[in-house]
Amino acid sequence: MSSLKNSLNNSIGNSSEPINVVVHSDNSDPSETRFEIPTKHGKLVCFQRKGLNESPNMPTIISYHDLGLNHSTCFSPFFNHPNMKNILPYLNIIHIDAPGHEFNSESIPSSQYPTIYEMAEDIQYVVDYFKIKMFIGLGAGAGGCVLTQYATLFPKTIMGLILVGSVIKSFSWLDWVKSWVELTTLPSLKNPTGVRNYLINHYYADNLEETNPDLLENIKREMLLINPDNLYHYVHSFVKREDIKEDQIKALSCKVLLVVGKDSSYREDIIDLFSHFNPRNSTILQVQDCGILVTAEKPGDIIEPFKLFMQGIGYLLDYYQNIDQSQK
Repeated sequence: MSSLKNSLNNSIGNSSEPINVVVHSDNSDPSETRFEIPTKHGKLVCFQRKGLNESPNMPTIISYHDLGLNHSTCFSPFFNHPNMKNILPYLNIIHIDAPGHEFNSESIPSSQYPTIYEMAEDIQYVVDYFKIKMFIGLGAGAGGCVLTQYATLFPKTIMGLILVGSVIKSFSWLDWVKSWVELTTLPSLKNPTGVRNYLINHYYADNLEETNPDLLENIKREMLLINPDNLYHYVHSFVKREDIKEDQIKALSCKVLLVVGKDSSYREDIIDLFSHFNPRNSTILQVQDCGILVTAEKPGDIIEPFKLFMQGIGYLLDYYQNIDQSQK
């Protein structure tokens, strides 16, 4: 791990050459600024939403989204919820889109698409560019795997992890073969619709058609704006990911909040994952009448647990202080 850190430090922090970061202010969401940060595995696109409060104690949240989505589809319903309005000035939020998942991206060759481990490594380029000392990771699904892998590589940088519907352990041999057969039958270049259908059927079919058909249609609509080859590559990297060892998970000292919908087909796997984290630092929240995509299906149900989690690691104190003063 030290060699990895030294390698990244040599390529980022200790370089006399400035990083050629492209900054856009004309993003479709006026509250966000888009950055293109070069890494050793290619370009990484992220979006910063900076709080208006200039407190030096303002926490940084780095998010990483699930398969078939990007940060907009995955996290906007949560951060744009009316009950989050008063908290946003106290947060510095950086959304990382998986490689090639920003809208209208060009295709990345399969030979150049990073593994889950390499995606975790690339987060350090973002951390170094923004000069972040510590942050809270917010990961959904496969994005939770990326952030947990990062936490094992750079544990001193992670204050907390919020994992929403994330299955960290790799597939069993039988599951791997089954998923691999299904994936290899998807001709991504010739049949992009097959990739999207695979994702919808295997990851977002947890009662969404009945409980939240508008959300399902929105997911389908926004999938059309994401490059289908890169959608496939992210799934492929997820299926082929290496297992994060149980002793690495248990050794994490940061606070962990696991969130799972009670209707999710991955519920039992996530409950099993919870048993591997240090019990003194971890909490699990099960959300009623919800599938895997809790941040989009039931964002209002996780706002108060989110506040308490942040307060528990010493953040949002300015927010609560202002509330107390306004009530006097």
